[in-house]
Amino acid sequence: MCGRATVVNPDGITEKVYGFTRKFVPSDWKPRYNVSPHQEIPVVYYDPFLKQRALRLMHWNFVPSKLAGRDKVKEFDSHYSTFNARIETAASAPTFAHAWQSQRCLVVIDGMIEWVGGKRNRIPHLIRRHDGDSFALAGLWSRWGRSADDELWSCTVLVRDADAWYSRFHDRMAALISSTAYADWIDPSRGDGQLALLEKEPFNDADEFEFYPISRKVNSPRYDAPDCVAPATAEELLPVQGELFL
Repeated sequence: MCGRATVVNPDGITEKVYGFTRKFVPSDWKPRYNVSPHQEIPVVYYDPFLKQRALRLMHWNFVPSKLAGRDKVKEFDSHYSTFNARIETAASAPTFAHAWQSQRCLVVIDGMIEWVGGKRNRIPHLIRRHDGDSFALAGLWSRWGRSADDELWSCTVLVRDADAWYSRFHDRMAALISSTAYADWIDPSRGDGQLALLEKEPFNDADEFEFYPISRKVNSPRYDAPDCVAPATAEELLPVQGELFL
């Protein structure tokens, strides 16, 4: 799965790498050390209104554009977990089918957090590139709203079976997009062949990705500070009496 992420270096999400020409992010965009679903996450997509590629912070839980009224949006968002979509069924699932055809995107992060271990010793691990650079997850986006004053941009991350390297964390993993395929994946006119753009075993190159245990402070989605991504101390690796996700 993909349910926690980091954007430690937002300045590393550049026009040169991701090809966007417009940015819809705060001027004081700050690093994020513990991004969880229902929070904002950076997305690069083709904007059909501007006719160009853009970078925007989107709500990380996909909300269909066809919902009638803000109350329906709140109800859907609170009842359904759509921050991940299965790559095997996204093209046919009613919630995602339209976005699969023409609203694909790049969810850009620089780390993922996964938990390993038994019930009383679940230890979070940070997975990132050795060089700390950002990378792109395959995603779908949606815009709900009738005007710029009342709208919600949202997204989901596509997940697939884990490759051999990633299976130590989970049997599912986020689908990654190679930098050479960014433009094709986002292109709304590309109807078929999207699966061919996904990296087949992106994490099996030990020269590119690394992982290490981090503090259980990240268990709380409300905690977001630099020590979230610091290597865990020996004391933090000891078993605990109970493990709570707050």
